[in-house]
Amino acid sequence: MLRSFVLAVFLIISLKSFPIDTQENASADSGFSFDINYRSIKLPAEIRHNLVIISMRINNSPPLNFILDTGVNTTILTEPLIANFFNFSIDQTVYVLGLGNEGIIEAGLSKNLTFNLDGITGRNMNLVILPEGLLSFSEIFGFPVHGIIGYDLLKEFPVMINYQRNFVRIYREPTYRVGWRSTSIPLNIINNKPYINVHVQGQQGQEIADSLELLVDLGATNPLFLNQSYKSLVPEFIPAYLGKGLSGHLEGKLGRLESLSFSDYTLDEPLVAFPQQEFLSVANVKHEWQGIIGGGILSRFRVIVDYQSEKLVLRKNRSFGDPFRSNTSGIEVIVGGHEFNNFIVSYVRENSAGYEQNIMVGDTIIGIQDENIQEMSVEDVISILNQAPGETVELEILRSQNIYKKKLKLREDI
Repeated sequence: MLRSFVLAVFLIISLKSFPIDTQENASADSGFSFDINYRSIKLPAEIRHNLVIISMRINNSPPLNFILDTGVNTTILTEPLIANFFNFSIDQTVYVLGLGNEGIIEAGLSKNLTFNLDGITGRNMNLVILPEGLLSFSEIFGFPVHGIIGYDLLKEFPVMINYQRNFVRIYREPTYRVGWRSTSIPLNIINNKPYINVHVQGQQGQEIADSLELLVDLGATNPLFLNQSYKSLVPEFIPAYLGKGLSGHLEGKLGRLESLSFSDYTLDEPLVAFPQQEFLSVANVKHEWQGIIGGGILSRFRVIVDYQSEKLVLRKNRSFGDPFRSNTSGIEVIVGGHEFNNFIVSYVRENSAGYEQNIMVGDTIIGIQDENIQEMSVEDVISILNQAPGETVELEILRSQNIYKKKLKLREDI
């Protein structure tokens, strides 16, 4: 089954920049390098909710799971218990600029660590360690996810992501072959983050004369975010859950453009999110925020992100022409329990199919379509809840020791 349902899972990696250069005191031999004389190294990856997760060891740790994110300057550990267990020292305090209305968070910085990616080693590396309980990704993915890695790796090597075959290829040099069906698009690297120019057309024929400069964000699962100044392009909206920030849920409005185009590619009727103003309160302080192009679009290509050559290489995959589907149930789910098999409703969109059936935040889904939910992953559950419009989903809900049966008729609200 095509994985278009993940377009309805709105997670934004909310740690985007730091007010200091945490690499400023690093030694001359710091950074990643290949351990073996190969032109490239292929790494397995988990692709979930349009996000890319790779394994990495830190010092003597077992493999830890990190989200690959072009929006992050310095590698981040979101599970501080790992740091305590493996004795990562806190060498100084840093302040993390996040998204959401609290914005600035105090965190620890551990220096001179060794990162290992099976054939690639990072020496004398820095690691930002977030406070306990601040941000958990494991409840979203349904397996342990320990942090985020971005610019530390991407500045050194071109990185190819194959979303459909679940792997990442890291090239030693920017001399990889670009196939005849691929297109190279210029990247603008601003504050260590990659941007491309795109054209958008609104539903009523409105078109922005100049191109927009959008952040290419591997750490955003939505197809597209735009600044609220462009809301006139979309005549109709629904409320939307846009992700989990440092200070809680990030919400906004969701609409649909007529088209989005860049280089030789045009995508019809893409979903576009307009975040609440608090989302922008501290993001990209040194650069005017126009928008983000996220995994809901990037996952329709085989992607090479090449900071050294300042280009983005794209090749369409078989999901390129799939329709952009919103959350047809209106329900967002997180997972808890030691075995990640407790499925808890974390958000219900107003006036959605789930809302009309009185599904509530905090409800536990104990049954779905008469299947054994204990053997299902969170992705299985989300897939069922976000099937095509017109499908019916039967749920059993546990609420305050009472069990309720619900029947949802899924629909597209935008």
